[in-house]
Order: sequence, then C-alpha cells, then structure tokens
Amino acid sequence: MNSLESNARRLAAAVLAGRFERDDILERAAPLVSGSTAWLARLVSQLIQRFGNQRPRRRDVLRFLLQSRGFSKAAEKENFEVQAYCQAAEFCPSPGLFRNADVLRLRTVTEVAAWLGLDENELLWFADRRQLERISPAGPLRHYRYYWKLKRHGRCRLIEAPKYRMREIQRRLLREIVGRIPVHDSAHGFRKNRSASSHAAPHVGRAVVLKMDLEDFFPSIPPARLTRLLMHVGYAEDVAEILTSLCCNHVPPDVFASFPHIEDWQHRRQSQQLYCRPHFPQGAPTSPAIANICAYRLDTRLAGLASAARADYTRYADDLLFSGDEVFARGIDRFRTVVAVIAMEEGFNVNHHKTRVMKRSVRQEAVGLVLNEKLNTRREEFDRLKAILHCCVVRGADVANDGKHSDFRQHLIGRIRYVAQSSQPRLEKLTRLFDQINWD
Repeated sequence: MNSLESNARRLAAAVLAGRFERDDILERAAPLVSGSTAWLARLVSQLIQRFGNQRPRRRDVLRFLLQSRGFSKAAEKENFEVQAYCQAAEFCPSPGLFRNADVLRLRTVTEVAAWLGLDENELLWFADRRQLERISPAGPLRHYRYYWKLKRHGRCRLIEAPKYRMREIQRRLLREIVGRIPVHDSAHGFRKNRSASSHAAPHVGRAVVLKMDLEDFFPSIPPARLTRLLMHVGYAEDVAEILTSLCCNHVPPDVFASFPHIEDWQHRRQSQQLYCRPHFPQGAPTSPAIANICAYRLDTRLAGLASAARADYTRYADDLLFSGDEVFARGIDRFRTVVAVIAMEEGFNVNHHKTRVMKRSVRQEAVGLVLNEKLNTRREEFDRLKAILHCCVVRGADVANDGKHSDFRQHLIGRIRYVAQSSQPRLEKLTRLFDQINWD
C-alpha cells in the first residue's frame, strides 16, 4: 500500500469515527495531520457537500480522498503524515426516521461478541464472512438445515432453518436491534398488534380490490441495504456489517441435488442464482423484520401513489393490497403498471401471475379472507375445519392427525383462531367441538 493510500485510510477512519458534521470532523482529524492544515477545512466542507449529514461508507470516503486534488497536493509535502485514530467509532444516528430508534448501542465488534457471549473468533464463524457454509460438508459445521417446500403454480421455495445456537443469536438480534427499528405504518406482517385481519380490514366493501405479489421477497433483498440502514440507525460500518452477516446465509451447492423439479433446469438455475449469493434466509427469525425494514421506501412510495389515486394500501409480507372506489377502478390498469415499476426501482419484482383485480361482482379475497361485505374466512375453510374437529370427536385425535403435526392440539387451536377470527358464532361452534375432543 503506498503512502498516499495509507494516509487516506487513516484520515477516513477519523472522519467516520463520530458525527458527520464539519466542526466534529475537524476536531477529530486536525490533531492527526502534521504540517499545515489549511487544506483540511476545505476538504471537510467538500465532504459534507458531497455526502450530506449522513455517515457514508468507508470505501466512498476513501475514493473521495484519493480523487481530491487538495488532499493530493497536501500529501506531496515532505512533512505530511496522518497519524492513526485510536478511539472506537461512536454510535451516531442519522437525522430523521431512525434517530430515536430504541436499539441496543454497540460501538465495536468486540462489544458485539461480548453481548452475544462469544469470543471474536466464534463471532466471525457465526457471521461466516468467508462463506464457509457453502463449502462445509453436511453435518455439525453448518449453521442451517435445508429442505424444499412446494408452492402453488409448480414453483418451490427453499426453507433454511437455523440450528440452535444460530437461532438463539438471531432471536437476540431480533429482540434488541432489528425488531426495534421503525417500519412503515402500511406494513402489517410480523408486527406486534398487527395481523392478516388488520391488513385486510381497510379494503372491506370497496368497489375494486387490487392484489399483487412480490416474487422471492426475502432472498431478493440485498444485504448491503440492511448494512446501510443499520449505519443510519447509528452503528459504525464494521458493526453494521457483522450484524448483517449474522442474519445472512450462503446455500451450499449440494442442497440443489434434492431440488424437487430436477427436470426444470431454468427454474433450478434461477434458484441457484438466488440462494447461492448472500441473502436473508426464509426460516430465520430475523428475516421477516428485516424485510419490513428494507421495504420502508417501497411502502412509502406505494402509500403515496395510492393516496394520489384515492385508494388505500397495505402490505402483509410479500402481499400488496390496494382498494378504492369507481374512480380508482377506471385507472387500475395503468395503476398496476406503475406499482410494478416502483417495485422494480426498489429492487423487487412483481409476480404478475398472482395479480388479481377483484370487483364487487366477484368474491374479493386476500390472505384467506373474504372482503366483499364484511371480513370473513371462506365457507370452505370453516366447513373443512369443522369436519376435522368432528373426526377428532368421533374417531380420536390420533386418527384425524395421522402423524402430520407434532403438536396437533396447538395446530387446531391456531386454525380455530384464524378461521373464526371475525365471526363470534363460528368461534363458538368450533370451540364447542374442540372441547369435546378426548385428548387422553
């Protein structure tokens, strides 16, 4: 590394070690520079003008310094040198949305390791910055278990279930950091006091309902987006990168040997390209909250678009719902095109096969709920669950379960709450049947 680049790296470390404001940067950097510092004030002003008041990435600052004529001219002097900045970077939130986020404040990677009860080598192993998961053989050295789940329309989804220690680390990240970062009010999935019902309720009794779906929602989010958001929250870049890595995964190539549609080479190739690169795995406890955080700009733009079109907008994970009156219905074809363009600009793709335009004359349905007159589940779901409960009463729970669910009782309780969530008479009927089951 030449002298110019090494001095630029030391200066960049000082620039990024605290608040990204002119006086604060000069206070940190000026004592480190030997010789005249007249050029430094001009350089800092140019930095602020270039990057604003939000702390940028280290590589961007380094590139700016190496391209700066003022820095190059100062470095040509014989007595020029920049000393190393020895203090840890401060926790500095950017102005705006994330300024008052109630997250755990960590300044260094060492503090992250201590918080998780790990030494630094263990932390780096779990973060897998060297992508060792991809080359490790199946067994205890891997952090995830893998299995394929068939979807509708002949597609399949890879479930990546973290093992015990990785899962506990991610749960702590969710409780103390990721789950405390603000998300847009239009997001209803995986949030406290929000549900599929709150997602669908604003669209009940509307003239038209537009349902759209985002394709490969979790794995399509680039990890760099979370790193940048964590830096806005206040974390230094190296801390933000290690926290992001703890939530990411790289799928080993041998997992695709069990790909369900082995003859569909195009689908298999797309899946390999999607899952073999760093991504947020579907199955990790942190991924839903991360998806909500990273979709903030998407939600903001779509909510503004819906408001301009006199429509309502909500999102439940990858499910987008819009609804409005007759005026909205007349321009819905152009509206759905604009939604797809906005999603693409924000890094998401719309699955056009799942797009549905539902007017009052047909059954308006989303997330398993009917929206036409009042919020309700489909009659077929109620009848199916009632038949299962009746079978449990007459023939026994083991016969009705047939080994499909490890905790059949809790499975039935969850289904009863879902099917009868908006109908008290249905809830009473299903509960009476459930109470008659002999679990002994």
